[in-house]
Formats: sequence, structure tokens, C-alpha cells
Amino acid sequence: MKRVLILTLLVVVVSSMLCSQLNVAVLGEVRSLNPFLVKSSAERIVVGYLYETLLTERSGQIVGALAQDFQVDFSNNSLILRLRDRKFHNGSPVTADDVVFSFNYILQKRLPLGPILAYLTGAEKMDEKTVKLTFRTMNVSMLSFAPMAIPIIPKAVWEKIEKPLEFPNIERPIGSGLLAFEKLTPQSVVLKFFKDHPDAPQYLQTVVFHTVQDETMGFLGLVKGDYDYLFWNLDPELAKQVMENPTKYPNVKVALIEGGVVNVVMFNHRKAPMNDVNFRKAVLHALNYVELVEKVYGGLADIASLGLIPKRAKVVYDESVGTVQQNLPLAKEFLKKSNYDGRKLTLLVSSDRRSMDTAEYIKLYLKNVGIEVELDVQGPEGLTTKLKKADFDLALHAYNLGSHPEMAFYHLHSSRGTMKDGQVTGFNYGGVSIKELDSALESIWMAFSENERIQAFKNLQKLIAEFVPVVPILVPVDIEAYSVKNFTGWIVSPTEGVMNVESLKSLKPVR
Repeated sequence: MKRVLILTLLVVVVSSMLCSQLNVAVLGEVRSLNPFLVKSSAERIVVGYLYETLLTERSGQIVGALAQDFQVDFSNNSLILRLRDRKFHNGSPVTADDVVFSFNYILQKRLPLGPILAYLTGAEKMDEKTVKLTFRTMNVSMLSFAPMAIPIIPKAVWEKIEKPLEFPNIERPIGSGLLAFEKLTPQSVVLKFFKDHPDAPQYLQTVVFHTVQDETMGFLGLVKGDYDYLFWNLDPELAKQVMENPTKYPNVKVALIEGGVVNVVMFNHRKAPMNDVNFRKAVLHALNYVELVEKVYGGLADIASLGLIPKRAKVVYDESVGTVQQNLPLAKEFLKKSNYDGRKLTLLVSSDRRSMDTAEYIKLYLKNVGIEVELDVQGPEGLTTKLKKADFDLALHAYNLGSHPEMAFYHLHSSRGTMKDGQVTGFNYGGVSIKELDSALESIWMAFSENERIQAFKNLQKLIAEFVPVVPILVPVDIEAYSVKNFTGWIVSPTEGVMNVESLKSLKPVR
């Protein structure tokens, strides 16, 4: 009897240990955990949990992360941040020296995050727990960039790394984030909750990020209970199946979150006829947006605004600009005015199914008004290479503007589309160069009050509707899938989705 009791207790303990492990599926491979060398979606997710920034966003508000509080000094174009008493994963304290080093290291080593610091003139230590960031110009938008985008790294570790872009950082990555590194295998990354972090949950011990190459296999794993959460947007058809057949998928839940990513047709403005606003307007009016939403996304998407900014950016979104609409007679009229000579153009597109489906419909819509295109289908690496080389006529692309609408500057300002050594120097892959847009984008960075910022964005959206630098198509709904087989207590945030801090704190293993 005593032996049976011991075995029973052992089973309970082992079961408890297993249930304290959250299993998450991510797409792609993890070859590097270097925060400056992120390439795959899986790497971006894992690195985001390992490293923290000074500020972050929660429920649409800018709040402190490593910084306890901050003060904006417009008279001196500076931001003063006071740090919390926090530690890195190796136990050493996070100090002002680490923060100053993190900012300067990016500039000195010319790392990819450098463009975000284009307006930064210096990072200065005021005392052990206080940092001053000084900018060439200071405005209300600055909080959304440098303090929220730059990962804080331990100086003692990284000052020894001479060539950071050749450093995979997979032996023992050290940050101050919610999760600390435990091990990396060919199929997964195991992270443990950092108990010194204020947001560390009570009932969870580890998170295993399982790297999967196929969305379908990931979904089947979720149905079986092998995974508790899928870290990508679920296919709309699958989502509808789950929602319409709850008895068939008793443990699988779907959360629909307002999207912030705008799918667009991007033009290469360096070439004719894409440099002609009449041609761009012909494309704008040729597309059947209602059909794209229904046929490609099963209704789980919104038709985009003519002004590009999505509804999720509620404070600056201008509803009066209206949405994109098909108008075939107008499309043909604009095409006649344009410098299009009838030649076949290329439409660069990702090889994933939804992008391919969208591209096939667009090809048909354009043919109906007299524009011939052929698809140039590329995998993730090939697509990125062609975008950076500006090797396309038109391209299907996406801008994440929901949380940070100021990113429109990086996608559309002429300074971000210049070529150097055969590569686009910024994210303006289409080489948009329209002086009126440049002025509007610059005015956003010169806004010293929230009202000025809102007015600057309203002006920008009207100009985008007028000049059509890109054609906004639709805004997919964020579709998150999770399982309640192993854990209860999931909390769905309307702005942060399912995998948010409060959700992790609330999760309890099913006994």
C-alpha cells in the first residue's frame, strides 16, 4: 500500500512538472539568437522574450519596461529615463552603462537597427540608474521608436564581440527579458521563466518553442494537444472550421484581434509606368477588394483605407478619407492617360498560399483593364533579396502600422529609398520620392503635441489617397489559435492578443 502511495505521488509530481511547461509552435528555423541578426519569424519571437527595451506598449499605452519612468524635455530635445532595479539573466544588475553601451554599440558597429537611431545624437549616463537620450529633434513620436525598439544588452558580454553580425549568440544569450535561455536543439528552443522578472508567472516554469516548417502540421499538433499556442495567424479557412464546429475541436479556441498589418501593392517608382500617378490610380481602381476579402480571407479581413493607416491606429486614423473601391471605368480612363505601353510587368510575390491566391486575383483584375502582369514567385529569402535590390515592377508587400503608424516614414520617405552598392538603404523598397509626401512625413516628426501629430497624420492620409504611392488592399484580422487542453486561464487582450503577460500570469495547468 505504501509503495502504491509513493508511486501515485511520483506520478502527480511528474505530471505537475510537465504541465508547468508551455508548448508553443513557431514557424521557421532558429539559427541565431543575436538581437541584431534576426532573420526568421521564429528568431524574432524568441529574441523578443530574451531581451527587453526601455519602454513598451500595453493596451495601446506607452509604459516603462526596463525604465521605471521617463521625462520628455522638449527644450533640450532629450528624454530622461530612470531605470528600475532589474537584473540580467546572469544575475548582474542592469545599469545606465549597459543602456548607453547598447545605443552607442549599434551606431559604432553600423548594425541593422541603426536607421531607427537616425535622429539620436547621443546617449549619456547621468547616474547609475538614469540615462539621457538626446535627439536632433524631439517630438511625441520619438517615444515609439528608439526607447521601444533598441534591445538593452549587457556591456560586459558584448564589448568583447568585435564582429556582432558574425556572432550567432547561441551558446549563452543573456538579456533581462521574461524568459532566460536554457537550451537550443534542432527542433526547439527551451526557455525558462526568469524568476527575478516582475512579470514571471506563478504556475509556469518553462516555454518550449517548437520550430515547425508547415502551418498545417502545427495546427494538427494544436488539435492533439502537443502545442498550447500557435505563434502565427491561423489560416482563415481553418479558423472558420474551428468556430463553426466546436464539438470537432473541443480544446481549440480562436481569438479574432483587430489587425494592424496593411497588405499593399507596392510600385517600383524608379521605372515607368510605375512612376506615373495615372498608372498607379488605374491599378487602384482595377482591384476587386470585396472579392479579395471574401475569397482569399473568408471575410476575416477589412478593406484598407485609401490613406493606408489602419483602424487599429485609432488616435491618428482618419475615417473621412474612405476605403479603396473598385471602379473599372475610372481604372480604364486613368490607364489611357498613363505612360503604360502595354508591355508585360512583373508582380513579385511570396510563395505562401494566401499571397499566391491574392496575386492570381490581382493578375486577373489588371488584365481586365488592359494591364498584363506575370508572377515572380519567391521564397522568403529570395523575396527579401529582390526587394532590397529593387528588382521588381510591382510587389505584394505588407506594412505593420497598427501600433506604430510613424513607420510610414520609413516605408515612404525618399531618404529611405536611396540605392547604395546596388541595395536599397532603407525600407522604402519602391523608391517613393514625392516631395509633398516627404513634407507630410517630416511634419509628423516635428509635431510637438498630440494634436499636431494627429493633424499631421490626417494630412498624410489625404496625400496618400491623392498620390497613391502604394495601393492599400486589405487589413487581415489577426487570428490566434490556442488550446485549453493543458491550461486554463487564457486572457484575450483586444490589443495584445492571447500570448500577453496577463495571460501567462493567469495560466494554470489542468489537473
